[in-house]
Amino acid sequence: MGLAAIREVVDRFYERIQCDPMLASRFATVEDWDTHKARLTHFWWVALGGPAYAPYRYRVVEKHRDIGVTRVEIERWLEIFSECVRAQLPESLATRWLHRARAMSASLAQVAGEGLV
Repeated sequence: MGLAAIREVVDRFYERIQCDPMLASRFATVEDWDTHKARLTHFWWVALGGPAYAPYRYRVVEKHRDIGVTRVEIERWLEIFSECVRAQLPESLATRWLHRARAMSASLAQVAGEGLV
């Protein structure tokens, strides 16, 4: 999967997040969307096997635990993410990406003390 494809998915995903009735308020604290999306593009690039090209340090579980993300919010995030990935990528790539996203979502839900159904 190329970096441009990842960037496009991330862009479209966050466009939807900013309009979502449940999740928009969670992301209202993002002050610089371009920087946020660039960082998340890098995160997914590395998570899917690409070589790091920026010195970011990711603390996904800690960060989401600290802000008190709930199971319902995680499920909604995953629903929107799944729709974006499936709409923009061939099934084989979408499946690979969603496998990683589901594993991350399950970890976040466990840390929040809530198992995903």
